[in-house]
Amino acid sequence: MIKFFRHIRHTLINQNQMGKYMKYAIGEIILVMIGILLALQVNNWNTNRIEINKEKEVLQQLHNDFTENKNVLREFLVELRGQSNAQQVLMSLIGTTKEELYKHNLDSLFYVSFGASEFAFADNTLKNLMQSGRLALLRSEKITALLYKWNELSAIRNTRLKKFDDWANDKTIPFLLDKIAFKQMDMNSNYPWSGPSKIAPDYYPLFQDISFENYLDNHLWYSQQVIERCEETDILIDEIVKATTEDGS
Repeated sequence: MIKFFRHIRHTLINQNQMGKYMKYAIGEIILVMIGILLALQVNNWNTNRIEINKEKEVLQQLHNDFTENKNVLREFLVELRGQSNAQQVLMSLIGTTKEELYKHNLDSLFYVSFGASEFAFADNTLKNLMQSGRLALLRSEKITALLYKWNELSAIRNTRLKKFDDWANDKTIPFLLDKIAFKQMDMNSNYPWSGPSKIAPDYYPLFQDISFENYLDNHLWYSQQVIERCEETDILIDEIVKATTEDGS
């Protein structure tokens, strides 16, 4: 093809047809430019296709992660609300008579009230997007805004959780160390070391102590703050799951 065009140029020059040669040269330049533009267009199309496929893959990963997070959060909220309910029963027994107090399984209530609850979200996909600067890969401004909101809410929720855990571990539990029998409390989990304590204290004085009421009240307050943040998180997860579906995006 190149030899063919070169032959035409030589023929026009040899025949001294400069006008036709100039027209031909301009036409040849235009053809070259069109070829370059087509090549660039094909390259851009391939690049866009690759980016779109990457975006679909990331959206699917985000969708899977947050669907899993929905289940994790649901289980955590069940445990947290169960703890709160047990704590409210304990609160209702403060100041009551000994006869009324011992109608309840106090060791079981203590076990549920101060049980350890942990959870971890699946967030590797989002972390990789943030750390690699590839969040711009997502064309949907709505999804990007939801993910930034997720990070902001996570920071608030984690702060609340830390305060809640610190209060339980540093304040409430130490206060109860010489007032209840942890060995008896642990029978609810059938730990091998658990069982009736031979030196268990009388729980009645504890339920006549204003300090216990205050510790419990603050514990419930922190618990409520965590529950509210988790409920906000639950709503946000639903929005992200919907937005990362093919129809939602």
